[in-house]
Amino acid sequence: MHPLSCVLIAGAACSASLCAPSAPAGADPIAQQITALQHQAAQLSSEMLLEQLQIGGYEQQYNAAIVRVQHDQQLTAQIQLAITRNQQRVGHDTTVLQQATVTAYVDGGTTANVTPLFSDQRADGDRGEYQTVLASTVTDAVDQLRSDRQTLRAKEATLENVEAEDESTQAESQQLLEQAQNTEGELEQQSTQIQGALAVAVAQQQAEEAAAAAAAVAAAQAKAEAQAEAAAAQAEAVAATTPAAVGPQSTSTVGPALNSFLQCVVQAESGGDYQAVSPTGTYMGAFQFSQSTWNDAAMLAGLPTLVGVPPDEASPAEQDELAVALYAADGSAPWYDPCTGR
Repeated sequence: MHPLSCVLIAGAACSASLCAPSAPAGADPIAQQITALQHQAAQLSSEMLLEQLQIGGYEQQYNAAIVRVQHDQQLTAQIQLAITRNQQRVGHDTTVLQQATVTAYVDGGTTANVTPLFSDQRADGDRGEYQTVLASTVTDAVDQLRSDRQTLRAKEATLENVEAEDESTQAESQQLLEQAQNTEGELEQQSTQIQGALAVAVAQQQAEEAAAAAAAVAAAQAKAEAQAEAAAAQAEAVAATTPAAVGPQSTSTVGPALNSFLQCVVQAESGGDYQAVSPTGTYMGAFQFSQSTWNDAAMLAGLPTLVGVPPDEASPAEQDELAVALYAADGSAPWYDPCTGR
């Protein structure tokens, strides 16, 4: 396996330049780091897969070598047993042959009915010649035994060489297998480090996104509060300059025309009473606005001076104008009554 081209820094402090192409200027460094770590993790995963395939091949080679060595050992043991038996048999046969020949034909044996082969002095020459022939035959048998032994020893030597070669192959296969397993362990360790660094980078990115979202919400709330304060201040200023006015008035005493839906709402919510107030005091006016909805509608209608004014104290024209503005923005959603058809 080829070594990795870069080294991980332990812990959460990982460099954003890990094995990844450089990103354009201004890119998010955490996003760059995550991309680099993901690239490294994918590369390590591929290398680990190849290493596992190689380990499988080495394991098959190692097992085959073991089987071959065991087979050769059994064959060697059989040949060695055959050699031993041949040696014993040839030695036994040689001894029996010598004893029987000498006893039966040379010395006349020990049985009374056996006639000596060479019983007189005239047979001395024949006796010597027979002994020579007998010795030659025994010598030939011994030579044959030696030849057989040499053949068997040659076979045994061949098998020993095969066995030694098989053992060497087995040792080599085992060494390759161990090296592959060590490499796999190193890759797994590096993969674990990369996964840990990736998790840290993702968590950091999520934390920054959450912080940015919280800051955006806080800014929006602050802006809304500032607008409300400005509207209230403007309403107070207007009220201070018109002391004779009973309450804030719109620029027109005639409100906008109401569509059929809003006309239905007026009748369903208050029966057409623009000073109506719910029993709990939460909803007011002909359209039964809550104070918060009324304030939002005032801003939508461009009438900040009505912010904070109770809806039932506003003129019918103003209530109609804010209802039209709210309907234009949100449709029928703010009202839950028979007029919506739900």
